[in-house]
Amino acid sequence: MRTSHCIIRSFSPKRLILFVVASTLIYVMLLRNSTLNDERRIAATEEQVRSVDVVQQSKNIGVAEREHEIKDPVELEIARQTLTFLNMEDAVTKPKPHVKIAQEDGSCPAVERIPDLQGALPQATLLIQNLQEGEVHAVHPELGPGGSWKPNDCQARDKIAVIIPYRDRQTHLTRLIDFLIPILQRQRLDFRFIVTEQYGNDLFNKGRIMNAAFIFAESLGVDCVVFHDVDMFPQDDRNPYSCPPGPRHLGAFVSNLGYQLWYKEIVGGVLAVSMADYRAVNGYSNQFWAWGGEDDDMGQRVLSLNYTIERPNPETGRYSMLKHVKRKRTAPKLIYKLLGNSANRVAYDGLNETDKWTIRKVTTRPLYYHLYVDVGPVPEEWRAKA
Repeated sequence: MRTSHCIIRSFSPKRLILFVVASTLIYVMLLRNSTLNDERRIAATEEQVRSVDVVQQSKNIGVAEREHEIKDPVELEIARQTLTFLNMEDAVTKPKPHVKIAQEDGSCPAVERIPDLQGALPQATLLIQNLQEGEVHAVHPELGPGGSWKPNDCQARDKIAVIIPYRDRQTHLTRLIDFLIPILQRQRLDFRFIVTEQYGNDLFNKGRIMNAAFIFAESLGVDCVVFHDVDMFPQDDRNPYSCPPGPRHLGAFVSNLGYQLWYKEIVGGVLAVSMADYRAVNGYSNQFWAWGGEDDDMGQRVLSLNYTIERPNPETGRYSMLKHVKRKRTAPKLIYKLLGNSANRVAYDGLNETDKWTIRKVTTRPLYYHLYVDVGPVPEEWRAKA
C-alpha cells in the first residue's frame, strides 16, 4: 500500500488525471459486464420459472379437462386400463400365477366368486376397424367348431349359446366375438356363437331370425341363450353371462343412453334367458318388420307372465355401444299398435309359428355357426309405410 502511495505521489498532476480517468473507465467496464451477467442470470431464472409455470398450468388444465370430461369413477378406471392396453407393447408381460378354480365337486364356481376376473375392461380394441376372422382364430386356436369352448380346470356350470342377429356389420361382428371370447373364458362358461342373418335384402325381421336361431340352439343342447346385439360391448367382465334364474337384461346400462334405465320393459341390447323361460314367453313376436319394437314387445311379454326382469349392478353392468348409422322406424303407427296388445299375442304370435321362417343354410365356421334365415314375404301394409 505504501509502495502504491509513493508511485502515485511521483506522478505529475497531468499523469495523475490520466491515471484516474483510465481507472474509472476500467471500473465502469467491469461493473457493466457484471451487470450484464446478472441480467442474464435473472432472465434465465425467470425463463425457468415461466417454463415451470407453463408446465404446471398445462398439467392443471389437463387434469381439469379430464376431470371435466370424465367424472365417473368407472369411466376413469376404463380410461386408465385403456391407456395401459395401448402401452402394453412397452411393458414386460409377467405370467399370472395359477389360481385353483374347481370346487370340491369339480364344478366351476359362480361367476361372482371367480377370483381371476379383471373388472373394468379396456375399450381400446373397439377402435379397430379391419380386424379379420382369421386373425381372431389365430389368437384363439383353442376354439372348437362354431367358436365353441369349455374350461379344462373345472366343470362348467352352464352351457350357453350367444345368438347375434346380423346384417351388414362385418367389422362389428368380428370385434364383438374377439372381445367376448376372453370374457366368457374367464367366466368358465361352456359357450359357442350363433350368427343369425336374414336371407336376402328385404325388410328386416329380427324376431323371426332370433326364433330360428333359438330352435338351432336347442339342437346343440344348451342350457340358455344370450341374445346379443352386434354393437354392444361390455365394460366389465363381472357382468355374468351365465344362465339366469329368470330373464336377465344384461345390456341395461348403455353409453349412448347415459347409462340410464329409461323404462321398465326395456330388454334390448343383451338379454340372457333359459330355454324353458324363452319357450314360456313364446319367444319373440314374428310381426315386427324393419327396425324397432320387437325388444319392447319381448319385455312386455316377460312382465305379462309375472316374471321379474333381472338386471346387473349398475356399476359393473355397463356397455359401450359402437357408433353406426341409425335406421329409422319405418312404420311407427303399426309398431305402437302391436305394442298396445303385446300380452294378448303371447299365446299365438312367436316361437310356435314355425312356418314363419326357414333356415336356408347353416355354415359351421371357426368362430361361429352362421345361419341364413328366410323370413318369408313382407306384408304389404309394412312395405307401404317403408
